[in-house]
Amino acid sequence: MATINFKGGEDYIMKLSKLEAGLKDQVLGAAIYGAAGIVADEIRKTLDQVPTDERFGTSDSPTRGPKKRQRDGLAHSLGIASMQDDGTGYLHVKIGFDGYNDIRTKRWPNGQPNQMVARSVESGTTWMKKNPFVRKAVNASKQRAVAFMQHSTEKNIEDLMK
Repeated sequence: MATINFKGGEDYIMKLSKLEAGLKDQVLGAAIYGAAGIVADEIRKTLDQVPTDERFGTSDSPTRGPKKRQRDGLAHSLGIASMQDDGTGYLHVKIGFDGYNDIRTKRWPNGQPNQMVARSVESGTTWMKKNPFVRKAVNASKQRAVAFMQHSTEKNIEDLMK
């Protein structure tokens, strides 16, 4: 009967254990948050290019974009949520808008919800032309984000396996 001897097998098992312990946070988390940062930065850049219009729009004469204060509220509220594990093997982070801007009305006494404003700017309304800044940003940064995740994952696995 043949016998197989592994030299340094215990070291390899220790490295695999170390990799398993750091996989979620050190490897995957770093890659996911880094890529989300690339996309979020691109969203900020495209948001700065959205035209503003201070007049009141109508369906006959829609505005070119949001008011400057609305756009500033979006830029201030853009963020990345904490990583979620859905239990099926997928890790998620969300990039989005939180809170309220400083335009207070009778309907919005705390200010307009930034998520609503972002959706209105992205898709347009009957009184405002659409400015798909999120879609443009995601399309422009997708390849860079994927490349970053690949490089980051390989580097962090290599560091953990040393």
